Amino acid sequence: MSRTELDALACRLAPRQVAQVERASYQRRGADRQPGSRGGVFPQKLGDRERVVVAILYLRKLCTLDVLADVLGDVSRSSIGNVVREIRPLLAEGGLLPPPATTRYRTATELLAAADEETDTPTS
Repeated sequence: MSRTELDALACRLAPRQVAQVERASYQRRGADRQPGSRGGVFPQKLGDRERVVVAILYLRKLCTLDVLADVLGDVSRSSIGNVVREIRPLLAEGGLLPPPATTRYRTATELLAAADEETDTPTS
């Protein structure tokens, strides 16, 4: 997958990601937002594009959640698992679930080295 294709995919999924987050917030609250309330107390550590990349890397079985957590540094393994659980249905809806890759990276160093070597992302 080229960077252009990845950007297009992220742009295509962005409105559905926003709708999904709002639906989950509504279900937790049990009602509409109160006037003047903030959209959320904590900012997300991963943006929409990064969430798609992380989900695709994991779903292609290029690496484990632990390797992704090591690469991202300040994002926990459970947060990455939550991202994958949120993005997988969106990819499945569009028939965009990626096939397993032939390569598997066992460490963050190997994954980052592969990303540096290639002109495109290590999802290809």
